[in-house]
Amino acid sequence: MKNSILIVFSLLALTCAGQTSEKANEERLIASVLAEPSAQEIANVLSELRTPDLAPRDVVIHDSILLSNSNKLYILSHMVQGLKHYGAVVVPANSNSRKLPMIVFATGGDGMHKEFDLSQDFNQPAVQFPRFLGEGFDDKFIVVIPSFRGQQLIIGDRKYQSDGAVSDAFGGATTDALAFLNVSLETFRQADESRIAIYGGSRGGTVALLASSRDKRIKRAIVVAAPTDMKALYQLYPDQFKLLFFNDLLSGKITESEARRRFISTSPIYFKGELPVVQLHHDKNDKFVPVDFARRLCTGMTTIDCYFYDEGIHGFWSDKNFWKRVQEFIQPMAD
Repeated sequence: MKNSILIVFSLLALTCAGQTSEKANEERLIASVLAEPSAQEIANVLSELRTPDLAPRDVVIHDSILLSNSNKLYILSHMVQGLKHYGAVVVPANSNSRKLPMIVFATGGDGMHKEFDLSQDFNQPAVQFPRFLGEGFDDKFIVVIPSFRGQQLIIGDRKYQSDGAVSDAFGGATTDALAFLNVSLETFRQADESRIAIYGGSRGGTVALLASSRDKRIKRAIVVAAPTDMKALYQLYPDQFKLLFFNDLLSGKITESEARRRFISTSPIYFKGELPVVQLHHDKNDKFVPVDFARRLCTGMTTIDCYFYDEGIHGFWSDKNFWKRVQEFIQPMAD
């Protein structure tokens, strides 16, 4: 009996020791990936990010829908990195005779939202579907709206499922946005490649920053309540973002160096010097993305206008000055 008890305790001790060792190894790997990168590492990652071939492939126009403001919404698909991807493009009525600027709308989400409803995600007092840019601006811009990998794009009773993992919510989403921008430029000849802006909120704000640091065609970025540092985001939500950032590493699907590249490539804070003119909006009491994310990006940047609000929410759609500021910021592109 005593021997049996000793064996049980020995097995328990070995199991606990093994678990402790495994946890310590996980913590070491994560700490190594999150170590502050050197300037050379950042430059190398940025160089790699700018080299992928994102030329339009297998483009199909699936639907065209006449909106209530007389503009037309098109649903397109294409292939990017072996994945079928969907997006929407809104073209102003009677636009064939002139070149128009473009604005990319990058949607929010945390890497777990599998649906993106065009009529709901922008259904806010300041951006009332189908008026994405507000009265007087929707006839001046072509609006490019990518879904992101793993998302189902919904408009009314029509649904379009993009391939890929919805958890690839930052790097993959940025690739999707840029690839769909290329599709839109090729498909709609009235689009002006020299006048491109991008707008994003929350995760979409991160994508807006990443996309405009990768692609110099983007001249202006409007960023709302965006995470700018993936290390800080992981530390804020370790359980959720361990799944998004480190699951592939800990399961052996990618190497430590690949995980580190992913971490660097999805942190806009490292690419401040590569950004165009930026307008940033953040609530000082945002409970989901603390204001420090915004303040760190604003510090030391000379090409950024930062606005802070006091509504205590993740977004500030009821502030009467918010959309006025956005419109004033993009007005030069429409002139």
